[in-house]
Amino acid sequence: MPATARTLGPLYGLAAAAGMLLGCSLLDFSECTADSQCLTAEGEQGTCVDNKCVPPSGDDDTTGPGTTPDEPTSTTDDETTVDPTLTTTEPTTETSTGELACALNSECEAALGENFVCVDSACINALSAECQRLTWPNTGSHDDVVFVGSIIPSSDPYAPLTLPLQNALELAIADFNKTTTLADDKSRIAWLTCDDQGKVDRAVAAAQHLTGALKIQAIVGPIFSEQVLAVAEQVTVDAGAFIITPTATAKDITTLADDGLVWRSITSDVYQSHAVADLVLDLDMPAVGKLALLHKDDAYGTGLANDVETLLSEPLGGGLSVHPYPNPVSAPPAEIMQDYALILSQAWGTPMSEHPDTIVLAGTTEVKDLVLGFLFLWQSEDPLPPPPRFIVTHGAVPSMEDIVNDGNVPAPLKPTLMSLVKGTAPVIFDPQNFASFNQRYKLTFNDTDAITPTSLSYDAGMMVMLAMSAIPAGEPITGATIAANIAKLQDPMGAAVSFGDVEGLKLSFIETARDALVGGGTVDLQGVSGELTFDLATGEPRTNILGWGLVPKMSDPNVPVLTPQQLYVLQPPPSEVGMWTPLP
Repeated sequence: MPATARTLGPLYGLAAAAGMLLGCSLLDFSECTADSQCLTAEGEQGTCVDNKCVPPSGDDDTTGPGTTPDEPTSTTDDETTVDPTLTTTEPTTETSTGELACALNSECEAALGENFVCVDSACINALSAECQRLTWPNTGSHDDVVFVGSIIPSSDPYAPLTLPLQNALELAIADFNKTTTLADDKSRIAWLTCDDQGKVDRAVAAAQHLTGALKIQAIVGPIFSEQVLAVAEQVTVDAGAFIITPTATAKDITTLADDGLVWRSITSDVYQSHAVADLVLDLDMPAVGKLALLHKDDAYGTGLANDVETLLSEPLGGGLSVHPYPNPVSAPPAEIMQDYALILSQAWGTPMSEHPDTIVLAGTTEVKDLVLGFLFLWQSEDPLPPPPRFIVTHGAVPSMEDIVNDGNVPAPLKPTLMSLVKGTAPVIFDPQNFASFNQRYKLTFNDTDAITPTSLSYDAGMMVMLAMSAIPAGEPITGATIAANIAKLQDPMGAAVSFGDVEGLKLSFIETARDALVGGGTVDLQGVSGELTFDLATGEPRTNILGWGLVPKMSDPNVPVLTPQQLYVLQPPPSEVGMWTPLP
């Protein structure tokens, strides 16, 4: 057997808690979830605070005194350079009784602090357990603002994927505020960001706070399909608020009874499911014999997997097995670890003749650790079979490089692993506009490159603000009026506006679009993600699908570079199918 294959052996021991697999956690779990896990070496009982064990003395440098998960805390990212056009207030634990009357935000700020705003003539605390960061424009009066909310799970385990999306929205708002105003020539955008932690109940609570107490009419997010469906059905449609999700792709969103108020800047999974199925059927050397289809048990993963299973059940026959796995935030870490270990073992199968040669994973950041788990099972075999191939859907494409870069993967195995991992994702960036956007992103966020999905978040935020700009001064900005003005952003006969039009420090594309809209005209937007063209009946675009792979970096063959390699070109609408073609 190859020596390099066996080098994975030390990486993953059998987990005592699971009794089966992965001595290192499948996820980057916190230290504790209950006091019982905080027993000191001397046998004294500590306490679990903020997922960190505090010794019996109560001394713990990692946790502030009296802090609980639901108390507002500062969300300033010390690793992020905040754009100077934005001012973020310090959170507070104060609440308003609603007894303080007001006519202006400034009156509430003077009396209670910058977290308080004037809504329906009463001072209201803008912050809540989920909504922890209020960001004012750095220019103009706090009385001349329109609020935009966001619902993005910016905490672990999703932060590597979702925090860049929040950063991109922050950049869009900063770009707009330092360039122009809404139609009244004075109002800028104030932003309240909420962290739903990837949980439906928290997303719903955030939406209730934004649209209820604060009467906010525009929300960017949620990020995941299950949360979008719940928020729309339980909160925002009845509230008349407009929401646009950058990344939620479940096809059930298309058919929501949403009064035209639910939009998305990414295409439906109805197209990606065909792309995944056709990619599987196109594989050769060898052709797929046994395929394991794993999916996160939520609206996104389940919807994709159901469609892929339908498309492949006949061609693969008994060679297809389907394995749902729980959302990583749905249970305590120890339970999730046990569940994942069992699912991986079942999907891998015994004896060797039952092992899948191809594994499709429909999920998000947790997919990295599932792939590494399969590699452990593979390297445990004697004799060693050929390694399985992996296809991941768009929620995990940003994590493909991380799979190979994981510190537990030995260098000799990295080139082989690069060749085994493929991904599918909708086309979500315009090369020229993304390059211009990425320059500003890097200058703002510690010289870090933007991941490609950030284009969707930036475009979603900019569309909301430009649609608001098209509402005449003096008219109310509502979810319905925002939605009605989306048509003015995609008129082929309107002023051509490309988000790459930047002259030095001047973001000319924003000024051009705003002035055209305020003047009663229309525009045709080419965003960071590409042509911003939507089906006005469904509120979503229709785009081709990219096939992503990993290639070695020129200067270091052990460093992967995420690279588009194929394009799934859709047939003319209303067709849902296409054909894979190689990219030059």
